Amino acid sequence: MKQLIYKEWTLVMTPVPLMFLALSGLLLIPSYPYFVTFFYTSLGIFLMMQSARENNDLAFGMLLPVPKQAMVTARFSTVVTLQLLQLIVCVPFALIRASYSHVANPVGFEANVSFFGVGLMLLALFNLTFFPMHYKNGYDLGKPFLISAIYQFVFIAAAETLSHIIPYLSAVCQSYAAADQVKQLPLLAAGAVIYAAGTYLAWCISIRRFARVDL
Repeated sequence: MKQLIYKEWTLVMTPVPLMFLALSGLLLIPSYPYFVTFFYTSLGIFLMMQSARENNDLAFGMLLPVPKQAMVTARFSTVVTLQLLQLIVCVPFALIRASYSHVANPVGFEANVSFFGVGLMLLALFNLTFFPMHYKNGYDLGKPFLISAIYQFVFIAAAETLSHIIPYLSAVCQSYAAADQVKQLPLLAAGAVIYAAGTYLAWCISIRRFARVDL
């Protein structure tokens, strides 16, 4: 497995998803749907996998003395690492955004603790919709990503809308006050649980589907 993960970061990884980490700076814009930051993470992953496909990464992997499950696991390891890196890179920008918190974001969620919780849910949605569809044959990327993108933007629109309707979201989750951010921790915890469970489920489904593919 270590060798497969090394292969992922030396042969599969491209500069694009790493460059997209810098788009965490979008959190500095006062009026912006901040969850789009995580969509760019998904786009970077899609472009990385597209490059791997065009360079016959799947054929190369099948020549290696490793099971299909290990190939899927190595790819998920790379994806999860990129997604967690995005969260980490977002932190300093969120702290800077908090320094002018008096300028409210009229779109919806602010770059605070609740933002990371809901962002984790969005990443889980991407993993659950994109990878099981992709691993039906290990080649399709365009249709799975398009469908996944639609789900993601519907989720973003719903989350931003609910942030103006549900009292907890509008009163507590739109605040940068320390006391309110403590009250946002349950949402962060829920996001972490959903991300872990959703990604694990996506991994299980992907392995099961890829195992049935005749390559």
